[in-house]
Amino acid sequence: MLNVQKYEMRSDADRNAFGNAALSMCRAVKNMSGINSANYYWVNANQIGFIIDFETGAWGPGSANQDANVIKANFAVADLSTLCLLYTSDAADDMQCVD
Repeated sequence: MLNVQKYEMRSDADRNAFGNAALSMCRAVKNMSGINSANYYWVNANQIGFIIDFETGAWGPGSANQDANVIKANFAVADLSTLCLLYTSDAADDMQCVD
C-alpha cells in the first residue's frame, strides 16, 4: 500500500530544519516493521512530499505498529509545516490542505 503526504513549510520556518526533519522522518519510518520504503522529495522550494510503501496494517491510523521515534519525527515535520495532501491507496478520498 502507498501513503503519500505533502507538507508546505510555514513562512517562519527554516528550510534546512524542514529538510532535516523530513530526512529524520524517513529514517525513523524505514526502521519500522512492515515498511517497504520511505522517501521524501522536494516538490518545490517550500514543499516536501513523502511516499511510504507499507504492508497492510503497518502504517497510519489504527496501526498497532507505533514507534516513538516516528512520532517524534512526525511532530518535528508538523511543527515546521502544514499538511496539504494526504492519500493512502486504500482510502476512498484524499484530503486537501489541512490546517
